[in-house]
Amino acid sequence: MDLYGHLFQRVLYPAWEGILRGRPTLDRLRYLEQTQWRSLDELIALQAADLRRLLRHAFANVPFYRQRFEAAGIGPDDVRLPDDLRKLPITTRDQAREGLEQRTATAGATVDIRKSTSGTLGKPLVFGYDLPSEYWRQAMKLRGYGWAGYYPGQRSLHYWGAGAPSTSRLKRTKISADRLIKREHYLDCGTRGPAELEHVVAAISRIRPAIILCYSQAGADLARYINEHQRRRWATIPVLCGAERLLPADRVAIEQAFGPAVFETYGSREVMLIATECAAHQGLHVSMENLVVEVVVRGENGAGPRRADPGEIGEVVVTDLHNLAMPFIRYATGDLAVAAAEGVCPCGRALSRLTNVEGRVTETLLDGEGRRVNGLVFNVVIAHLAHAIRQFQVSQHKDRSVTLRVVPTATFDAGIEDTLRATWQKYLPGVRVTIQRVDTIPLSKTGKRQVVT
Repeated sequence: MDLYGHLFQRVLYPAWEGILRGRPTLDRLRYLEQTQWRSLDELIALQAADLRRLLRHAFANVPFYRQRFEAAGIGPDDVRLPDDLRKLPITTRDQAREGLEQRTATAGATVDIRKSTSGTLGKPLVFGYDLPSEYWRQAMKLRGYGWAGYYPGQRSLHYWGAGAPSTSRLKRTKISADRLIKREHYLDCGTRGPAELEHVVAAISRIRPAIILCYSQAGADLARYINEHQRRRWATIPVLCGAERLLPADRVAIEQAFGPAVFETYGSREVMLIATECAAHQGLHVSMENLVVEVVVRGENGAGPRRADPGEIGEVVVTDLHNLAMPFIRYATGDLAVAAAEGVCPCGRALSRLTNVEGRVTETLLDGEGRRVNGLVFNVVIAHLAHAIRQFQVSQHKDRSVTLRVVPTATFDAGIEDTLRATWQKYLPGVRVTIQRVDTIPLSKTGKRQVVT
């Protein structure tokens, strides 16, 4: 870290956050830097204390959750530990959306910040939270990003989506000034043609960032451009990937372009950072001091959901321990993940881990008999064909036929098509699949690439 970085981290940033703005963000960060080394039992005890406070508040002040307690025939004191949350029903995205007013606390906390999801599934969700929750979120981000070597005030390049433009000139000015002081350089990843990618390469050479933060697929596209055109002119630059799943082939490409310090993050707009990869690169540590994260498998034949076994894929369900204004309690994010077995990570942290974040629950297809098939099967197969397929997208139509769009490399041939046909004959019997070779896969408005539509 250079002189300005040290000055900003040790003097300017603490003075701005703590003295001028009166925010306890850095106090929270110091706390988190201590708790990350505690035993799993101690971390669960911390969760339990915050969980009891949250549930008592929700029962007393949030009509939506009071009704759910009553329907389950329990009170808040019947949920003493994170494992006891299974006594409460899971809150779906549709229920959270429809219960907006009832999920808002009538006392005890106020909604200070209101946001909405991007609606990539066609159904945006409006939500809110209070300032104390915001301070926890920011502190958790600083800790998780710090594992990759990110600190405010160092040169950073953010290859990110443009986001919604602010209509307020004052707000735009504040954002620009904040980024200038923190030395954060933002480049829009929404368009990724050769000219745009070359522009990013030039910015890296000019800015000389200490770290790069990017959408996972945007970082992979940039890395492949650098590798194919032999444009790397730098030593290792840590890369923090988020917003999309980081596929194994993408990680390989990014490591070749920027070095081995590649870190995956997982979060959602509703609760921010859910889990982060550390330097041991053996899974993603859950933000246990801020969230209870469950990986559950829906029951069959009317049975209730159960906790996924280690190594088993399941739905991600989160409880935000510090959002009292509009709580998320057992909220199904719509994501799929694999829980790791309990045990201390080689890094020394006992924070629970996710082995992989696999994608969206909605990324499912139907075979010829109407049976549901996980669309991630294409991820698995194509991961082994990365030498021949640069990008892909699977779309199923109303008649159940499927279009598989691929951006091929020079090694894509009839043998690769045969492998793909064998895959869908096995997993999608009775479905007509058409392969389309395309030059690029279009991005969403937020700059992401949806794999299964």
